Amino acid sequence: MKIEKIKGFRDHYPEDMEIREYFFKKITDTAENFGYKRIDFPSLEPLDLYRLKSGTELVNQTFSFVDKGGREVTMIPEATPSTVRLLTARKDLPRPIRWYSFPKVWRYEEPQEGRFREHYQFNADMFGIDSEEIDAEIVGLASSILDYLGLSGVYEININDRFLMEYILNDLGIENIPEAFSIIDKYKKLDRASFSSMLNGIGAGEDVVKKILSLLSEKTDTGGLEKKVKKIVKNYDEIKPRVDRIKKTFELIGLYTESTINFDFSIVRGLSYYTGIVFEAFDVKGELRAILGGGRYNGLSKLFTDEEIPAVGFAIGDAVIELLLKRQDLWVKRNVKESYYICNLSSSDDEYILKIASRIRSLNKIALVDMTHRKISSQIKSASGCNYAIIIGDREVEENTVTVKNMETSEQSTVGYDDFLLHLRNRTS
Repeated sequence: MKIEKIKGFRDHYPEDMEIREYFFKKITDTAENFGYKRIDFPSLEPLDLYRLKSGTELVNQTFSFVDKGGREVTMIPEATPSTVRLLTARKDLPRPIRWYSFPKVWRYEEPQEGRFREHYQFNADMFGIDSEEIDAEIVGLASSILDYLGLSGVYEININDRFLMEYILNDLGIENIPEAFSIIDKYKKLDRASFSSMLNGIGAGEDVVKKILSLLSEKTDTGGLEKKVKKIVKNYDEIKPRVDRIKKTFELIGLYTESTINFDFSIVRGLSYYTGIVFEAFDVKGELRAILGGGRYNGLSKLFTDEEIPAVGFAIGDAVIELLLKRQDLWVKRNVKESYYICNLSSSDDEYILKIASRIRSLNKIALVDMTHRKISSQIKSASGCNYAIIIGDREVEENTVTVKNMETSEQSTVGYDDFLLHLRNRTS
């Protein structure tokens, strides 16, 4: 019987994993350079964790079930609720807190380019401060990661503010704000007539729909933002402090990256818990889904405690990043560690060969020992993926020497065992 993988899931072979791990490490290195520390949490959580705060749409996409104890549980569809659960479980953590995680997450969505039902997701979150400086830092970290991956100039970041957007919608007479956000989140996926009809369905008249469409129609800078808000709200002075905060945030983000930063009223993010700045990054050609997304979610901590803990964060899924890196010809193998393939031609002495392999590995280099006893030509062929072939026959064992072949240049020489180790140590230091 042939058993194939489930639709929407992926297999990763070694040659792919080597590249993935290289880029994953670049992402985590960047986060750690900003002072973020790694956390982890279970892959299985109570479904109520998402039912209460993530919104109906996300709950409908979960891989959830009733376990043997009669509890409703789910494979985690995102990381933020678990992260906040960890945060509120400890009262001794000094703030501000900077955490990151890199779990697998699961959502039952229709697979398409850049979207799978299981994927790796990098998450970064900062707790304890609500300010434009921290909003700028989290967007700055996101952009720094993309820049460090080699994508500078290839992406743009589009920003909105849910606090500002909620004020505008209230000012326009919209009563069902969560539903309005849900509709606006679909703005780029719907034709104008369908979008207008959905707004009509929550009580928005034609004049209000027209004003909302004018807001969403194009991205702008902070100067254009100010003009749009002045034109649409009745009392600009009441919301001016929020606009000023957004303008200051943009100025600070510009100190982290040279990539394009836009204000985009259509970015609201689908999850219900966002309370302030929200943002997404896209490739500048507009060919792919969002590269990353996040925002401020100050109220989520109240799911676990009476205290409202300021919080802001973002997530990067691995699927779109991989597509974009491939399109930029950046998804290529990089040998971070030197590798040595030990060709075993000795008729009896494995001790000498394994001793050499152990010394190579002790210096954080890769050593593979051929145990097949094939001809030298076959063993050298197997060594083609390594930097060096080490040839050990009866003569090398007797004379305490090592024959080294550079697999790139084909240069070959025989050196003493101690000289070989000294050469290895010098290459390591």
